[in-house]
Amino acid sequence: MKLFKEPLLHFLLLGGAVFAVHGWRQNNGPAPEVSDPQRIEVDAAVITRLRDGWTRQFQRTPTEDDLSGMVEAHLKEEVLCREALKMGLDRDDTIVRRRMAQKMEFLTQDISAAAVPDEAALTQFFTENAARYAQPAKVSFRHVYFSRERRGPRLEAEAKEALAALAKPEASEESFGDPFLQSFEFSMQSEQEMEGIFGKDFAAAVMKAPANQWSGPVPSSYGLHLVIITARGEPRPVELGAVRDTVLRDFQDARRRAANEEVLLRLKQNYTIVIDTAALKASAAPETAAQTGP
Repeated sequence: MKLFKEPLLHFLLLGGAVFAVHGWRQNNGPAPEVSDPQRIEVDAAVITRLRDGWTRQFQRTPTEDDLSGMVEAHLKEEVLCREALKMGLDRDDTIVRRRMAQKMEFLTQDISAAAVPDEAALTQFFTENAARYAQPAKVSFRHVYFSRERRGPRLEAEAKEALAALAKPEASEESFGDPFLQSFEFSMQSEQEMEGIFGKDFAAAVMKAPANQWSGPVPSSYGLHLVIITARGEPRPVELGAVRDTVLRDFQDARRRAANEEVLLRLKQNYTIVIDTAALKASAAPETAAQTGP
């Protein structure tokens, strides 16, 4: 019975229902606009859709003049769209193809969103991805800054000379480096927080730097730095309740992706797919030695 509680099964069954309804509609007579391509009907459903769209956008109910203007715009769009289809303007148009594919994906997403995850499924997802939600590792550090503008071509050499000097017990870090607009000491910074100040390369290097000894030079968006790690804070797990909204959003995103892949696989089974592998290889850039390896 556990199988029937799986959310993925729920929305796949809903998906099957949608495709069944779609097939029934195709087999039980075409829509009016297909049977009479010269007829454009603005019925109550169309007017309601136009009214609701206006209300969401402008936060008020449209007047009769507003609705008349929307109907005229709808008619213009419908006429031009039908004429474009007659001329085949939708063929080989990348933007149109992508938009149509995107709308098909949205249908699948609507199906998957209909199934509310039970607590067991959400807990299992959180457990399997616990590292994603844990409090990140943090470090406290001091640094000595070397300005790229001030040092010029001597930048790296002078930073390395200072690093060698700082290895001596009597050396004082205040004797080296250049003025810096921000602090020379930072407490319990995560990698993401450091990225925002110094850049990605600096943050990654500092997270790997040894503790209680000067290391570097470490490049940043400002120049070069010598860094000493004074404290570390290891990643800390969190309870589901503290990040429930985030976990639920990620769970639903993962479920949508799974639904899209499953539906696409089912749809592809309706086609005979032939790929010219020779043309594929001929069109690709040649592999380099680095790509192919020894």
